[in-house]
Amino acid sequence: MTELALVLDGEAPVRKKEVERGNKVLVTPLYGVRGERAMCYHVSIDGCNILLDCGWTDAFDVEMLKPLEAIAKDVDAVLISHPDTAHLGALPYAFGKLGMNCKVYATLPVHKMGQMYMYDHFLTRQDQEDFQETFSLDDVDKAFAAFVPVKYQQLSMLRGKGEGISVMAYAAGHTLGGAMWKIGKDAEDIIYAVDYNVRKERHLNGATFDSIHRPALLITDASSVEREVPKSTVPRDTKLVDTILSSLRMNGNVLIPIDPAGRVLELILLLEEKWQQRQLGSYQIVLLTNVAYNTLDFAKSHLEWMGDLVTSAFERRRENPFNTKFITICHTMDELKALPPGPKVVLASFGSLEAGPARHLFAEWAGDKSNLVVLTGQPEEGSLMEEVVRVSSKPAAKKNVKFTLSRRVPLEGEELATHESTRKADKSKKEEEKKPEHVSVEEEMVDIKPVEPDEPEPMDVLFGVTTVGSTAEADLRRRETLTEGFTPIMTQHGPMFADEVWDPVMTDYGQEIDIELFMRTSQQASGRMVPELAKEPSTMFEDPSVEMIEEQQLVEAAQEAEEDEEIPTKLVSEAVEVSVKATILTIDFEGKADGQSVRTLIEQAAPRQIVLVHGNAKETKLLKDQLVLTLPGVDIYTPNAGKTVECTSSMATYKIRLSDALFQKAKMRDMSGYRVGWVNGIVGKALEEGGAPMLLPMSTLSTKADAGALVTTTSNEMAIMKRAAAQPGSVFLGDLRLVDFRQALAQEGITAEFSGGVLVCADGRVTIRKDSDEKLVIEGALSQDFFEIRQILYSQYQIL
Repeated sequence: MTELALVLDGEAPVRKKEVERGNKVLVTPLYGVRGERAMCYHVSIDGCNILLDCGWTDAFDVEMLKPLEAIAKDVDAVLISHPDTAHLGALPYAFGKLGMNCKVYATLPVHKMGQMYMYDHFLTRQDQEDFQETFSLDDVDKAFAAFVPVKYQQLSMLRGKGEGISVMAYAAGHTLGGAMWKIGKDAEDIIYAVDYNVRKERHLNGATFDSIHRPALLITDASSVEREVPKSTVPRDTKLVDTILSSLRMNGNVLIPIDPAGRVLELILLLEEKWQQRQLGSYQIVLLTNVAYNTLDFAKSHLEWMGDLVTSAFERRRENPFNTKFITICHTMDELKALPPGPKVVLASFGSLEAGPARHLFAEWAGDKSNLVVLTGQPEEGSLMEEVVRVSSKPAAKKNVKFTLSRRVPLEGEELATHESTRKADKSKKEEEKKPEHVSVEEEMVDIKPVEPDEPEPMDVLFGVTTVGSTAEADLRRRETLTEGFTPIMTQHGPMFADEVWDPVMTDYGQEIDIELFMRTSQQASGRMVPELAKEPSTMFEDPSVEMIEEQQLVEAAQEAEEDEEIPTKLVSEAVEVSVKATILTIDFEGKADGQSVRTLIEQAAPRQIVLVHGNAKETKLLKDQLVLTLPGVDIYTPNAGKTVECTSSMATYKIRLSDALFQKAKMRDMSGYRVGWVNGIVGKALEEGGAPMLLPMSTLSTKADAGALVTTTSNEMAIMKRAAAQPGSVFLGDLRLVDFRQALAQEGITAEFSGGVLVCADGRVTIRKDSDEKLVIEGALSQDFFEIRQILYSQYQIL
């Protein structure tokens, strides 16, 4: 609360008044600052807890998630920006182990690609360690079932504590479906933009901040501030392909560690394009991940999320660039080894070399000088990739890397026999537990106590009449009454009415029903053995209870067969030391904005407050120092992990109701989907307790306090309110950029060119510029050109 004094033209303050501030916004980085790769930031807006990304590293260190564990159960919504591990890797653990239960907002590609990421992580890790304690496939499914897929610029309203808060995604580039998020409440916006790319690529357009102007808060990353501006991607692509070909022509293999569903799409398009241009079909390109087929299949069916190059090619020539001609899909190392011999380019998961086939291939190929390892991104701290980058700069004699390889191998000998005996014992125990206990009615009657002679006749509770005879006889009679026409079955499943026979002949559309075909198709779909069916359809349902029992037996038999076919395995780990003789090529293929673009976009957005995250200490300080010079007066925060900064706006927003009398006097105009008008009024009392106050016409002001007025007024205060309420001159509504105005002038046949940030029109006779307050200023000699250009300028606005 801010306390203000009302001063009347040189007089002493006559009254003090408390004015509320804007929405209370608290920002706390849980992790993802000072060089940490995984990102997770907690934003509280008036008590609503929103999580910006929920990432992890490929090391899957549970200790890293301690800050997340403290608030997981209180999170009201999660916004995910990209589908990789650094942005959503912790979601399965949070939902499965930490009790998180909320909606997760992301674009459709981020939802699907992220799910493939986590499936690949689990399948890979489970094959190399006991990973169930971290998270399971059920945890992955539980987390991704909470997703709410959205489209770009689709407005989504939160519920519960988030009532009144909206979220909207904007294209961020970098990955398919990657998003920057705008969080809005009342008249204030919070922008969250990390890992965006402004350059157009083969499969994605670049990000723009055109729809973002003067947000109350911008949360962005500083990790790209030192990235140089690339003049073109051609030298980078040429260097990559030429280095790959030099290794292949020496009969060597090329390993490119990649993530399963992200930047790999850009690499696939690049290799496909170069292989076709140079006719390199004799060299195999292999995509080796657990979800390789799913990744390409999803990319084929979601071209509308991609850039202009992809969509235009499909619209003109009906060419889908992900119908690859040179890519061979493999899901396991065995499938890779089964391919024809010869030099290969293998794109294998994971990019960090912490797990997956890429780690095993590195151990196998790094010792051969004819091979090549291409590293396309920044290494994670403590990962094998970081160690490889470090030793690659050393002399050849010192390029040794030590790490551990784990894999599952089938059990043999005594271990296999012990496993089989244990499995059979467990199976027998389960069968004993499943046996139903059959108790006859006569056995149940043994425990029924007979009625004593001196007790009154028992009352039949069910029918409200006295029963004749013993209690046992009455109980038997009641049982027969309740079970007449309904015979309970002794199995878990069975028909409720066994006497009913379903004997269909025709469908509702007049088509003859082939029961045999129907049953065979359904059983084949379920993976069970298909027995010989009766020729007469009517015999299929003569005894439904028997049919249900047989079906249950078939299911149980299939489960037992599946268990019998499963080959028991054990984990085997070995420490290896590799002398790195292969060529190590580090190339920037991350697809992120350069430092100059980052600064330009931030300055263009002109936020009132900035929080810098996701950069090391040097990068964060460098970007902050640059922004302090270009954005004077803007609060810039660089919090450490776990530290909370308050970013509450000093601008208060109030909700009022417009009276019918005032609304009828307002002149409304259409503007960007809204109806906009100017009204003068005085704030009155709310119609109901706790409701919004009413805005009343100025005619309610009088020297005597009006009954509906919110506060009593003196004559001096009334004069001040009348002056303040008077409408100023014309009000121009709109946000016009000089670039757009130049196009408007060109359409009217008037030439205009930029010179030093000023738009020079009509051969220099008229100039248009923006002053320090972002107001357009038109200058020039009074002439026909001046008035004509001014009229065109006015036509770009709505004038009230």
